[in-house]
Amino acid sequence: MNNEEKVTCGALHGLTLVTMDETRRIIKNAGILWEDDRIKMIGSSTEIIKFAEERNIESQDCSGKIAFPGLVNTHTHLYQNLLKGLGTDTALESWWHKVIAPAGIHLKHSHLAAAVAGGAIEAVRSGVTTIVDYMQVHPIPNLSDSEITVMRDIGVRLVYGRGFRTTGRDSGFPAELIEQTQNVFSDVLRLKERFEKPDQMTNIWLAPAGAWALSLESLQETSEFSRQYDIPVMMHMYETDTDEIVCRKKYNTSALDYFINSGLLTNRLLAVHCVKTGEEEFKMFQKYGVQVSHNPVSNMYLASGVAPVPKMHQAGLTVSLGTDGAASNNCNDLLEVIKTTALLQKVHLIDPLAMTAQRVLEMATIDAAKCIGMEKEIGSLEVGKKADFFIVNPYRCARMCPVHDPVASLVYSGGNRAVEKVMINGRVVLNNGNFVKVDEEKVLVDEQQKANELVVQAGYFS
Repeated sequence: MNNEEKVTCGALHGLTLVTMDETRRIIKNAGILWEDDRIKMIGSSTEIIKFAEERNIESQDCSGKIAFPGLVNTHTHLYQNLLKGLGTDTALESWWHKVIAPAGIHLKHSHLAAAVAGGAIEAVRSGVTTIVDYMQVHPIPNLSDSEITVMRDIGVRLVYGRGFRTTGRDSGFPAELIEQTQNVFSDVLRLKERFEKPDQMTNIWLAPAGAWALSLESLQETSEFSRQYDIPVMMHMYETDTDEIVCRKKYNTSALDYFINSGLLTNRLLAVHCVKTGEEEFKMFQKYGVQVSHNPVSNMYLASGVAPVPKMHQAGLTVSLGTDGAASNNCNDLLEVIKTTALLQKVHLIDPLAMTAQRVLEMATIDAAKCIGMEKEIGSLEVGKKADFFIVNPYRCARMCPVHDPVASLVYSGGNRAVEKVMINGRVVLNNGNFVKVDEEKVLVDEQQKANELVVQAGYFS
């Protein structure tokens, strides 16, 4: 990593601004000016140039380019970046034992750092400025620290889910990956003390694995800890029929009643997947203020099913988008997820209006910000919000040119080759298609080396 002198202010003009503000304004021949980590001014190019000149601020001409709010990936597992291609043609339950457990046992700090750096680079190239990472395996102490440090060094906003499970020995899950809730809670408080800063670049959440991985008592303890310290929770829910099967078998109750009894259904919960849900679940989610992260590529890859997202919207739920981990997606490209989300619902419901370009972009921006409680800070281009945005240059990417509708172009024709500049918290992370603070090739070479090492240690091909 190279040291970078902080840029306290800057301006761009000649842009088309896709604001995603309350009225969803698209402003042509516009400009944006930021100071420190905040957007200070949005206006016409003429206004921005004049304002910048009066204050001796350089304004860059971006004619023909488009600015979007930074995308928010509300669910991934960055450590899985080392496992691309290893989960091929496998259903969720066997995938856990075949792919995740062997790698999880052998994961070291060096493996995680390499995976996180590679995953963050891939995400930023798709316009992502905030990543919600669900770090679910902790075979050795303080693995979290390595991930958070790498993300801060690269300059990507991170919502870090400190994952854990408390059961699984009876089904052959490795004991090294099973933890005591009180140890997890102590670690969460330690991480909050060390890494949460006023810049809001790192937020620490709880991330219990799922109904199939924790006892009811453990989830109730998690719920109480979340309430006591006002710490949000992310959890896999209703990804397949497993939640219902496990709850019926172990507790003689429905999964929904299990979740209600756990106390986790609150406005602090981000429910991940929610494929096997219906009207009863929607009603309870709406009642308690639960938010949803939809992960269509992973759900398709593992043949989990199609989440009823349009019905969730009709029920008044806020739904965002996630890539899921690279072991069940093979990438961290949210642009791919955005397009897939729209197309999957259209063909599944045989309705071209089932998911519009505008709606799916909302899910990746302002709705995603709502899902992580940051809608007043990120998710749209508005004065006073964080300077988190990315610039698309259609002339860098043949598939995106020509542009008639900037929203439709990004959703259906967008590609990471078109992402030219990425700004996070007022800092330029990607400029002219190149990373400012990291040597991308060096990161990717290291990632491949660490992946090769982990594969051997985990015995994938022995």
